[in-house]
Amino acid sequence: MSKPNNNALLINTAITTTFFLAPILYYIHKQKRLTQKQQQYDKERETERAFLYNLTKNPSSQPLRPPLPEIVRNVLVRCRFAYLSTMDVDANSSHLSLMRFTYLPEEEMIVMSTNKYTKKYEMLEKQSGVALLIHDFSEASAEGRGGDAKNHLTGEYSITLNGTCSVIKDVALAEKYRAAHLKNNPDYPQFIVGNDIAMLRVDVAMARICNINDQVIKWNVSEGSS
Repeated sequence: MSKPNNNALLINTAITTTFFLAPILYYIHKQKRLTQKQQQYDKERETERAFLYNLTKNPSSQPLRPPLPEIVRNVLVRCRFAYLSTMDVDANSSHLSLMRFTYLPEEEMIVMSTNKYTKKYEMLEKQSGVALLIHDFSEASAEGRGGDAKNHLTGEYSITLNGTCSVIKDVALAEKYRAAHLKNNPDYPQFIVGNDIAMLRVDVAMARICNINDQVIKWNVSEGSS
């Protein structure tokens, strides 16, 4: 009779050990993954810093041509807010708006939306030249980015983009970009969806990139960096 009791004891011991070790093993595995993500994050940031540092020290060594430089693309992908400056040609003054935007890297385009009964819409109908100021404001995890190191905001860069902003008149095209914009900003349909809300596209001609050390890169479509 002792053998079955020994077997039962071994089984109970194995079960108890498994229940005891499983959480520990899970914790170790989770910490390992977090460490790997942090290492990836640190590596990507160092690559960005080195890229910017080399350009500011020796701009001619890195001619920047379309598509947009990697630093610009990375920041645009991970950011959502921009300040849009438009020109009121009648009053000879400028107008500033806080905007949510979506960068479409496959088309090298920024899309935004605005109510048609706003001052900026009226001005864009008359004059298309705009400036966008984008800063990757550091936020702990306010808008989770899926764990991708590239999508974490750092507060290290600000970018001024100059280009043309146009209202997308083609209905099918506007709805395509509206869907992409809503997917990127799912908590703000009130600013994106509606009969009175127009879709805007910004085609970038020039960029000025600055980091927290006040190192600046100037880039434009025709000349590269300077």
